[in-house]
Amino acid sequence: MRDIIIGIFFLCCCTQATFSLAANQNPLSMHDLIALGLETNLGLQIEVVEVEKGGEEVEIEKSAFDKIIFASTGYERFSTPYESSYTTSEKSSSELFLGQLGIRRNFMSGLSVSMSLNSEWATDNDLSNDLDSRYRTALSLDLSQPLLRNLGTSVNTTRLEISKKQHQQLSLEYLLQAQNLILQIEAAACQLAAKAQIITLHQEALSLSDELYLANKKRFVSGFIPISEVQEAETALASRQLSLSMAIQERDLLQEKLNRQLNNRLSTEFEPATLVDFEYDIKAVPIPDFEHLVESAQQKRLELKINNYAVQSSSLQQDYLRNQLKPQLDLKFQAGVNGLSGNERSSASSSRYSGGWLDSFSSLSEADGYQWRTGLEFTMPLGNRSAKSRYRQAELQLKQDKYRHKNLEAIIENDLKQQQVNISHTEEQLRITERFELLAKKSFQQEQRRLDEGLSDTFRMIFFQQKMIEAKIDRINAITRYHLALAQMEFAAGNIFERHNIVVTNKIGELNLENI
Repeated sequence: MRDIIIGIFFLCCCTQATFSLAANQNPLSMHDLIALGLETNLGLQIEVVEVEKGGEEVEIEKSAFDKIIFASTGYERFSTPYESSYTTSEKSSSELFLGQLGIRRNFMSGLSVSMSLNSEWATDNDLSNDLDSRYRTALSLDLSQPLLRNLGTSVNTTRLEISKKQHQQLSLEYLLQAQNLILQIEAAACQLAAKAQIITLHQEALSLSDELYLANKKRFVSGFIPISEVQEAETALASRQLSLSMAIQERDLLQEKLNRQLNNRLSTEFEPATLVDFEYDIKAVPIPDFEHLVESAQQKRLELKINNYAVQSSSLQQDYLRNQLKPQLDLKFQAGVNGLSGNERSSASSSRYSGGWLDSFSSLSEADGYQWRTGLEFTMPLGNRSAKSRYRQAELQLKQDKYRHKNLEAIIENDLKQQQVNISHTEEQLRITERFELLAKKSFQQEQRRLDEGLSDTFRMIFFQQKMIEAKIDRINAITRYHLALAQMEFAAGNIFERHNIVVTNKIGELNLENI
């Protein structure tokens, strides 16, 4: 149960989170952005409803053991041709009005108990009956206890236990979708923040081209350079205008993609550049021992927990169907008391049962009449092929679920290996881009001094400008890839909630979301 204690914690988000669904938001940090996504994402809200539906399915299965009150009433009339030497009547006629009120319950052991109160009013033209009309009331108890098939609590609660497992699966699937959403939001936000930085660099490149173009125009007017260098600078300016426009387009598309994940809650003032710090010195993150990493991930990954419940459900179903291979042998028992009252016929002598309807209850309380019976009922399909095939299906389903578990363990281990490789190489690439940026900046500055001294030309200046901008863009992209590699590793290790300080507590049966 502790494994799924957080199964519906996001149901509390609407009361625990500090965001308002009524207005657009301008989150200033990755933490705030993810919190907004967990609150507003429609896909998660759909899953919340699915979890609630699963909870109602548990209640449906529990209701199989609820008490049931039943009642019925009816009226009958008969007229049958009749001939007898004791009467001149040509027909036997009668009327019957009856009613029943009772309570019934099935117990987890398989026992079925029913108690009912039956009462009827009857009249006929049979002169051998001294009472007309007659009231007859009976109180009866019926018991049925399986002795082979369907005997025992574990068998009769199988559907209930499976529904609980399925509800727990739904809760974990919901959490898994939340984890995926967090990773998607972080990835989109990092890419968006990177694109904002890249747009700034394209604007810087455009400014450099514009300065070079204007300077070349002055040099051309002064007769220091040919017109070709002015045209070359103008071409570079147009090229960088195009690059800037394309970068802005990519940023806007990324922002719309992110906004869709947040149910369009981002405000027009949203500034993605604040989500990731691209200026701080990134230090290498130590990677735990691989075996310890795998062991920890196998304990935390929700896919394995979900499959564990599937294995448990399959095992329960197999046990139930094993029981269904047995023949049906039920012990039946019925006992009851009944009473009689009515109006005396004119030809009848005094009767101790004369009286109204309520007198039949007095007769019942004195046990004037009684009945009881007991017996065994046996049922067994010849060959029992259906039960055998269902049991074989359950065996195969359990085997299949266990194979899935082993496959998931292998997938998780492989995923962790890939993420280790990913982190290692992205960290290496980040260091290379830092060096590349430093060298490109120095080369550009040196070429700028050469140009000022008249020792360079427009072509070389544009080339070094472009190299410097590309180096800066490469570094931004390398930081983004490294950041995402760390996020993917945390997801693969099952630590994505901890990464963003999402904590779930259970206080007095109420789930609360803290630190969000």
